[in-house]
Amino acid sequence: MNYRHHFHAGNFADVMKHVLLLQLLNRLNAKDKPYRYIDTHGGAGKYNLSEAPAQKSGEFLTGIHRLAQLDQAQKKNAPEAIQQYLTLVDALREQEGKGIYPGSPWFALQAMREIDKATIFEMQPDVFQQLRHHIRDRRVGLHERDAYEGLLAVIPPKEKRGVVMIDPPYEVERKDFPQLVELLQNAYKKWATGVFVVWYPIKDRAMIERFEKKMMKTGIRRQLICEICVWPDDTPVGLNGCGLLVINPPWQFAEQADEILQWLLPHLKMTEAGASATVRWLVGE
Repeated sequence: MNYRHHFHAGNFADVMKHVLLLQLLNRLNAKDKPYRYIDTHGGAGKYNLSEAPAQKSGEFLTGIHRLAQLDQAQKKNAPEAIQQYLTLVDALREQEGKGIYPGSPWFALQAMREIDKATIFEMQPDVFQQLRHHIRDRRVGLHERDAYEGLLAVIPPKEKRGVVMIDPPYEVERKDFPQLVELLQNAYKKWATGVFVVWYPIKDRAMIERFEKKMMKTGIRRQLICEICVWPDDTPVGLNGCGLLVINPPWQFAEQADEILQWLLPHLKMTEAGASATVRWLVGE
Protein backbone atom coordinates (compact mmCIF):
# COMPACT_ATOMS: atom_id res chain seq x y z
CA MET A 1 0.00 0.00 0.00
CA ASN A 2 1.36 3.41 -0.94
CA TYR A 3 -0.40 6.67 -0.34
CA ARG A 4 2.16 9.24 -1.53
CA HIS A 5 0.16 12.40 -1.48
CA HIS A 6 1.24 13.93 -4.76
CA PHE A 7 -0.86 11.31 -6.56
CA HIS A 8 -3.92 11.58 -4.32
CA ALA A 9 -4.12 15.27 -3.38
CA GLY A 10 -7.61 16.68 -3.48
CA ASN A 11 -9.40 13.33 -3.66
CA PHE A 12 -12.48 12.43 -1.62
CA ALA A 13 -10.32 11.31 1.29
CA ASP A 14 -8.59 14.69 1.44
CA VAL A 15 -11.90 16.51 1.38
CA MET A 16 -13.22 14.45 4.29
CA LYS A 17 -10.01 14.70 6.31
CA HIS A 18 -9.52 18.43 5.85
CA VAL A 19 -13.11 19.43 6.62
CA LEU A 20 -13.05 17.42 9.85
CA LEU A 21 -9.58 18.70 10.81
CA LEU A 22 -10.76 22.29 10.52
CA GLN A 23 -13.69 21.54 12.82
CA LEU A 24 -11.49 19.84 15.42
CA LEU A 25 -9.34 22.96 15.59
CA ASN A 26 -12.39 25.23 15.66
CA ARG A 27 -13.49 23.34 18.76
CA LEU A 28 -10.13 23.95 20.42
CA ASN A 29 -10.40 27.64 19.51
CA ALA A 30 -13.47 27.89 21.74
CA LYS A 31 -11.18 28.09 24.77
CA ASP A 32 -8.74 30.94 25.35
CA LYS A 33 -5.70 28.85 26.19
CA PRO A 34 -3.19 28.07 23.40
CA TYR A 35 -2.71 24.63 21.87
CA ARG A 36 -0.20 22.72 19.76
CA TYR A 37 -0.94 21.19 16.36
CA ILE A 38 1.36 18.28 15.47
CA ASP A 39 1.40 16.72 12.00
CA THR A 40 3.42 13.50 11.82
CA HIS A 41 3.54 13.21 8.03
CA GLY A 42 3.25 16.77 6.76
CA GLY A 43 3.85 16.11 3.08
CA ALA A 44 4.64 18.98 0.72
CA GLY A 45 2.18 21.45 2.24
CA LYS A 46 0.63 22.36 -1.11
CA TYR A 47 0.08 20.46 -4.37
CA ASN A 48 -0.45 21.47 -7.98
CA LEU A 49 -3.26 19.39 -9.42
CA SER A 50 -2.31 20.41 -12.96
CA GLU A 51 1.05 18.62 -12.71
CA ALA A 52 1.83 15.04 -13.73
CA PRO A 53 1.29 13.06 -10.47
CA ALA A 54 -2.22 14.39 -9.84
CA GLN A 55 -3.11 14.34 -13.53
CA LYS A 56 -2.01 10.71 -13.79
CA SER A 57 -4.37 9.57 -11.06
CA GLY A 58 -7.13 12.11 -11.70
CA GLU A 59 -8.49 11.45 -8.21
CA PHE A 60 -9.13 15.12 -7.52
CA LEU A 61 -11.86 15.05 -10.20
CA THR A 62 -14.09 13.05 -7.85
CA GLY A 63 -13.01 15.04 -4.79
CA ILE A 64 -12.44 18.77 -4.52
CA HIS A 65 -13.36 19.28 -8.18
CA ARG A 66 -16.91 18.09 -7.55
CA LEU A 67 -17.41 20.51 -4.69
CA ALA A 68 -15.74 23.36 -6.54
CA GLN A 69 -18.29 22.92 -9.34
CA LEU A 70 -21.26 23.51 -7.03
CA ASP A 71 -23.20 26.69 -7.73
CA GLN A 72 -23.44 29.47 -5.15
CA ALA A 73 -26.89 28.39 -3.95
CA GLN A 74 -25.65 24.84 -3.26
CA LYS A 75 -22.61 26.12 -1.41
CA LYS A 76 -24.74 28.52 0.63
CA ASN A 77 -27.01 25.64 1.71
CA ALA A 78 -24.09 23.42 2.74
CA PRO A 79 -23.18 23.00 6.41
CA GLU A 80 -21.08 25.84 7.82
CA ALA A 81 -18.08 23.51 8.02
CA ILE A 82 -18.21 22.84 4.28
CA GLN A 83 -18.57 26.55 3.56
CA GLN A 84 -15.49 27.33 5.65
CA TYR A 85 -13.46 24.67 3.84
CA LEU A 86 -14.49 25.83 0.35
CA THR A 87 -13.92 29.49 1.21
CA LEU A 88 -10.35 28.72 2.24
CA VAL A 89 -9.64 26.67 -0.90
CA ASP A 90 -11.18 29.30 -3.16
CA ALA A 91 -9.15 32.09 -1.55
CA LEU A 92 -5.89 30.16 -1.98
CA ARG A 93 -6.68 29.40 -5.61
CA GLU A 94 -7.46 33.04 -6.30
CA GLN A 95 -4.04 33.90 -4.96
CA GLU A 96 -1.87 31.06 -6.31
CA GLY A 97 -3.76 29.44 -9.19
CA LYS A 98 -6.79 27.28 -9.88
CA GLY A 99 -4.78 24.05 -9.77
CA ILE A 100 -3.46 24.49 -6.24
CA TYR A 101 -4.71 22.30 -3.40
CA PRO A 102 -3.31 22.53 0.15
CA GLY A 103 -2.37 19.79 2.60
CA SER A 104 -3.24 19.35 6.26
CA PRO A 105 -0.51 21.70 7.62
CA TRP A 106 -1.85 24.58 5.54
CA PHE A 107 -5.45 24.00 6.61
CA ALA A 108 -4.38 23.77 10.25
CA LEU A 109 -2.60 27.12 10.07
CA GLN A 110 -5.73 28.77 8.68
CA ALA A 111 -7.71 27.63 11.71
CA MET A 112 -5.02 28.32 14.32
CA ARG A 113 -4.75 31.59 16.20
CA GLU A 114 -1.64 33.71 16.78
CA ILE A 115 -1.14 32.16 20.22
CA ASP A 116 -1.10 28.58 18.90
CA LYS A 117 1.94 26.66 17.64
CA ALA A 118 2.56 23.82 15.18
CA THR A 119 5.15 21.06 14.83
CA ILE A 120 5.32 19.40 11.41
CA PHE A 121 7.30 16.24 10.59
CA GLU A 122 8.29 14.97 7.14
CA MET A 123 11.06 12.41 6.67
CA GLN A 124 11.35 12.27 2.86
CA PRO A 125 14.15 14.76 1.97
CA ASP A 126 12.67 15.91 -1.34
CA VAL A 127 9.19 16.32 0.09
CA PHE A 128 10.60 18.13 3.13
CA GLN A 129 12.23 20.72 0.88
CA GLN A 130 8.86 21.36 -0.75
CA LEU A 131 7.29 21.66 2.70
CA ARG A 132 9.86 24.27 3.68
CA HIS A 133 9.08 26.22 0.54
CA HIS A 134 5.31 26.10 0.95
CA ILE A 135 4.90 26.49 4.71
CA ARG A 136 6.54 29.62 6.04
CA ASP A 137 5.02 30.73 9.30
CA ARG A 138 6.63 31.83 12.54
CA ARG A 139 4.19 29.65 14.49
CA VAL A 140 5.57 26.48 12.88
CA GLY A 141 8.56 24.26 13.59
CA LEU A 142 9.46 21.98 10.65
CA HIS A 143 11.38 18.76 11.30
CA GLU A 144 12.95 16.40 8.76
CA ARG A 145 12.45 13.43 11.02
CA ASP A 146 10.77 10.05 11.32
CA ALA A 147 7.54 10.71 13.18
CA TYR A 148 7.53 7.29 14.83
CA GLU A 149 10.32 8.46 17.11
CA GLY A 150 9.85 12.20 16.68
CA LEU A 151 6.31 12.36 18.02
CA LEU A 152 7.20 10.79 21.34
CA ALA A 153 10.05 13.30 21.72
CA VAL A 154 7.79 16.37 21.48
CA ILE A 155 4.81 15.36 23.62
CA PRO A 156 3.38 16.49 25.88
CA PRO A 157 3.85 20.03 24.53
CA LYS A 158 4.15 22.98 26.86
CA GLU A 159 0.72 24.19 25.75
CA LYS A 160 -0.84 21.07 27.35
CA ARG A 161 -3.71 21.09 24.79
CA GLY A 162 -3.50 20.04 21.18
CA VAL A 163 -4.18 17.82 18.17
CA VAL A 164 -1.89 15.20 16.62
CA MET A 165 -2.67 14.38 12.97
CA ILE A 166 -1.25 11.01 11.94
CA ASP A 167 -1.57 10.43 8.19
CA PRO A 168 1.20 8.08 6.99
CA PRO A 169 1.69 6.92 3.38
CA TYR A 170 1.01 3.31 4.45
CA GLU A 171 4.22 1.93 3.03
CA VAL A 172 5.26 0.14 6.23
CA GLU A 173 1.95 0.20 8.12
CA ARG A 174 0.71 -3.07 6.66
CA LYS A 175 -1.98 -5.57 7.59
CA ASP A 176 -3.85 -4.24 10.65
CA PHE A 177 -1.45 -1.31 11.27
CA PRO A 178 0.43 -2.68 14.32
CA GLN A 179 2.93 0.20 14.15
CA LEU A 180 0.14 2.72 14.53
CA VAL A 181 -1.41 0.87 17.45
CA GLU A 182 1.94 0.81 19.25
CA LEU A 183 2.58 4.49 18.50
CA LEU A 184 -0.84 5.49 19.82
CA GLN A 185 -0.39 3.43 22.98
CA ASN A 186 2.98 5.03 23.72
CA ALA A 187 1.81 8.53 22.80
CA TYR A 188 -1.32 8.24 24.92
CA LYS A 189 0.74 7.20 27.93
CA LYS A 190 2.75 10.42 27.61
CA TRP A 191 -0.20 12.71 26.79
CA ALA A 192 -3.53 11.23 27.84
CA THR A 193 -5.41 14.51 27.27
CA GLY A 194 -4.18 15.06 23.70
CA VAL A 195 -6.51 14.70 20.71
CA PHE A 196 -5.06 12.03 18.41
CA VAL A 197 -6.37 11.72 14.84
CA VAL A 198 -5.40 8.80 12.59
CA TRP A 199 -6.36 8.77 8.92
CA TYR A 200 -6.59 5.25 7.44
CA PRO A 201 -7.51 3.80 4.03
CA ILE A 202 -10.36 1.34 3.63
CA LYS A 203 -9.47 -1.30 1.05
CA ASP A 204 -10.13 -4.48 3.04
CA ARG A 205 -12.88 -4.37 5.69
CA ALA A 206 -11.56 -7.43 7.52
CA MET A 207 -8.22 -5.65 8.03
CA ILE A 208 -9.99 -2.58 9.45
CA GLU A 209 -11.96 -4.77 11.84
CA ARG A 210 -8.71 -6.29 13.12
CA PHE A 211 -7.27 -2.80 13.59
CA GLU A 212 -10.34 -1.78 15.57
CA LYS A 213 -10.09 -4.85 17.81
CA LYS A 214 -6.46 -4.03 18.56
CA MET A 215 -7.38 -0.45 19.41
CA MET A 216 -10.17 -1.62 21.72
CA LYS A 217 -7.67 -3.79 23.60
CA THR A 218 -5.36 -0.83 24.30
CA GLY A 219 -7.54 0.39 27.14
CA ILE A 220 -7.69 3.88 25.61
CA ARG A 221 -11.09 5.47 26.23
CA ARG A 222 -13.08 7.84 24.02
CA GLN A 223 -12.26 6.48 20.56
CA LEU A 224 -14.49 7.83 17.79
CA ILE A 225 -14.68 6.37 14.26
CA CYS A 226 -15.60 8.61 11.30
CA GLU A 227 -15.79 6.85 7.92
CA ILE A 228 -16.87 7.58 4.38
CA CYS A 229 -16.96 4.88 1.70
CA VAL A 230 -17.63 6.11 -1.83
CA TRP A 231 -17.62 2.54 -3.16
CA PRO A 232 -19.04 -0.63 -1.56
CA ASP A 233 -16.55 -2.43 0.68
CA ASP A 234 -16.03 -5.30 -1.75
CA THR A 235 -15.30 -3.18 -4.84
CA PRO A 236 -11.85 -4.01 -6.35
CA VAL A 237 -10.70 -0.40 -6.78
CA GLY A 238 -7.70 1.40 -5.32
CA LEU A 239 -9.55 2.97 -2.41
CA ASN A 240 -13.12 2.17 -1.39
CA GLY A 241 -13.21 4.62 1.47
CA CYS A 242 -11.30 6.08 4.38
CA GLY A 243 -11.67 6.76 8.05
CA LEU A 244 -10.52 8.95 10.89
CA LEU A 245 -9.98 7.43 14.30
CA VAL A 246 -10.24 10.30 16.78
CA ILE A 247 -9.09 9.80 20.36
CA ASN A 248 -10.46 12.37 22.83
CA PRO A 249 -12.67 14.24 20.37
CA PRO A 250 -13.86 17.63 21.65
CA TRP A 251 -17.39 18.13 22.95
CA GLN A 252 -20.07 17.81 20.24
CA PHE A 253 -17.53 16.95 17.53
CA ALA A 254 -19.19 13.57 16.90
CA GLU A 255 -22.54 15.17 16.08
CA GLN A 256 -20.90 17.74 13.81
CA ALA A 257 -18.80 15.09 12.04
CA ASP A 258 -21.94 13.08 11.30
CA GLU A 259 -23.67 16.12 9.78
CA ILE A 260 -20.61 16.81 7.60
CA LEU A 261 -20.24 13.23 6.34
CA GLN A 262 -23.94 12.82 5.60
CA TRP A 263 -23.78 15.95 3.45
CA LEU A 264 -20.55 14.88 1.72
CA LEU A 265 -21.70 11.36 0.85
CA PRO A 266 -24.16 12.17 -1.98
CA HIS A 267 -21.65 14.62 -3.47
CA LEU A 268 -18.67 12.27 -3.39
CA LYS A 269 -20.08 8.74 -3.76
CA MET A 270 -19.21 6.77 -6.88
CA THR A 271 -22.21 4.43 -6.86
CA GLU A 272 -25.85 4.63 -5.82
CA ALA A 273 -25.75 1.35 -3.90
CA GLY A 274 -23.33 0.44 -1.15
CA ALA A 275 -21.73 3.80 -0.43
CA SER A 276 -21.92 4.87 3.22
CA ALA A 277 -20.93 7.42 5.83
CA THR A 278 -20.86 6.60 9.53
CA VAL A 279 -19.80 8.14 12.83
CA ARG A 280 -19.73 5.80 15.83
CA TRP A 281 -17.97 5.28 19.12
CA LEU A 282 -15.46 2.44 19.03
CA VAL A 283 -14.83 2.92 22.75
CA GLY A 284 -16.90 5.26 24.94
CA GLU A 285 -16.09 7.05 28.17
